[in-house]
Amino acid sequence: MAEDLYGILGLSKGASDADIKSAYKKAARKYHPDVNKDPGAEDTFKKVQKAYSILSDPQKKQQYDHYGVADDSPGGQGGFGGFSGGFGGFESGGFEDIFDSFFGGGGKRSRGNQGYEGEDLRYDLELTLEEVQQGVDTTISIYHLETESGSKKRFDECDGFGQIRITQRTMLGMIQQVTNCPHCHGQGCIKRNKKKKDIQVKIPAGVDSDTKLRVRGEGNQGANPNKSGDLYVYIKVKKHKFFKRENNNVYLTLELPFTQLILGCNIEVPVLNGTADLKIPKGTQPNTSFRLKGKGIPSLQGYGTGDQFIKVLAELPKYISKREEELINELSEIRKETISGGSAEKFIVKQ
Repeated sequence: MAEDLYGILGLSKGASDADIKSAYKKAARKYHPDVNKDPGAEDTFKKVQKAYSILSDPQKKQQYDHYGVADDSPGGQGGFGGFSGGFGGFESGGFEDIFDSFFGGGGKRSRGNQGYEGEDLRYDLELTLEEVQQGVDTTISIYHLETESGSKKRFDECDGFGQIRITQRTMLGMIQQVTNCPHCHGQGCIKRNKKKKDIQVKIPAGVDSDTKLRVRGEGNQGANPNKSGDLYVYIKVKKHKFFKRENNNVYLTLELPFTQLILGCNIEVPVLNGTADLKIPKGTQPNTSFRLKGKGIPSLQGYGTGDQFIKVLAELPKYISKREEELINELSEIRKETISGGSAEKFIVKQ
């Protein structure tokens, strides 16, 4: 019984080209052997590749939709067996190199003689909260595939001509079809080499974890060197030792001696771009919050800047000297706050 190509990609028959492409990218990332070490993942990955090679080709897809087969085996027996020779290039080292990159897959196809485009790449960049507030220009190093100029390599599948002939057995008899070679994508003598390069990237202020920045044309080169993929920079913000971020606001907690909350004080507090002066009024209650306007994170869209909020807690001593105890008792008597043995009713907080 023929394999359900749509089912392999998690789709139903009649799915659009965009849905097929999206499902393929998702499945390829999930089952790629470099990512998924589960038993059977590599076999599933190969099936995903071959399913996409058929469903992404309009002629093959039309034949499969009409007859339920797209190979040259009797009645579709053996699933993808009919392509075991012609599509061997999908398992070659050169093609696997592509999957070292971001999306993987066989590249994006374009019509005419422009050549297929290169693949997109992914780079994960970790930033501090201070860098997020200021924005940063940085240089990153990536590996990408460059098309070798004047390459004379000949592929066994197409003998360097870029096309292969497939004979298929269907209910209507034997059908011969000429199609692009899946290894070189119809370009014939093409070779790509993995190269390292440095790229200057400008990270705007206000990004957050999972922000995705696109750098056009810095991905893999395609058969046409002018048809390169893009580079996507994914941001991850490090956890800060003191600050907590919520949207564009940042939060800081201070634990001050209870005497300073009673008497009031002026204190220098850290902010993301340095320090700021904060006045603690006399009689400040624990859990009071103060706001430093404009000391938070700038909006990524450029609409203002968040604030910094400072929450103040009271630090109570666990141990006191005899002299301190005498002074506290004296203060308690002056304020008529001695409650030992008395009722707690007047101290109950109303709900």
